[in-house]
Amino acid sequence: MSEAIPTKWIPYPSDNPFPHTSRMNAQTDILKRGLEHAALAVLDASALANLHLGPKRIGRGLAQRVSGRLRILETIVRRLILLMALGLQLAPTQPRPAPANPAPEPDLPEGVELAIFPRLSPRRLKLLPARQAFEGPGGFPDISGTSYGPVSPRKLMARIAALRRVIAAPEAHALRLARTLKRLQKNGEPKPMVGAATPAFRLSPELGALATLLPAQISAGLETWESSG
Repeated sequence: MSEAIPTKWIPYPSDNPFPHTSRMNAQTDILKRGLEHAALAVLDASALANLHLGPKRIGRGLAQRVSGRLRILETIVRRLILLMALGLQLAPTQPRPAPANPAPEPDLPEGVELAIFPRLSPRRLKLLPARQAFEGPGGFPDISGTSYGPVSPRKLMARIAALRRVIAAPEAHALRLARTLKRLQKNGEPKPMVGAATPAFRLSPELGALATLLPAQISAGLETWESSG
């Protein structure tokens, strides 16, 4: 009995003329899907304390729970953007144009001056946090000045807004981070250190699995840091 011959030809992976392109596209899709799950997790963290309703005060224990959840999400989003940045090919930078001449100050009555206020900028998620020393001050923390009772959720709201801005425009943030990495590498700086996988057992299974894989993926992307600087 003769075997049936398939009518549709299925190419082998080696037959693909652009195997690296396909792999990079697949990785980009996975990273974007991870950001989508992170966005849902940010909404869940906000809903824990009903922060979308704009409360003035929330319980201290509840604030600590939300803060811990956000700390995990900040690490995951930061690593997702870092992995995206490592996969970018930067074009040669163009010289910046000369700054435009400042506008002339308006004529004011004698004795009147313009009031200059400091520029206020929204909180940003640090894509490359400052290096922390392994050795810190010993002893127990001083809790004499610790306050109790409800706290303001403004800092939590600012962190949530910063996460949402990064998740809403991952390509722009990855490009900015890629340029920073290139500058650090050119200056002979050591490569960024990646810690252990983030414990994401309170998050979705998809996000938890991705959080487990990210450190190894980033370490692989940084293997050529010293040789390609």
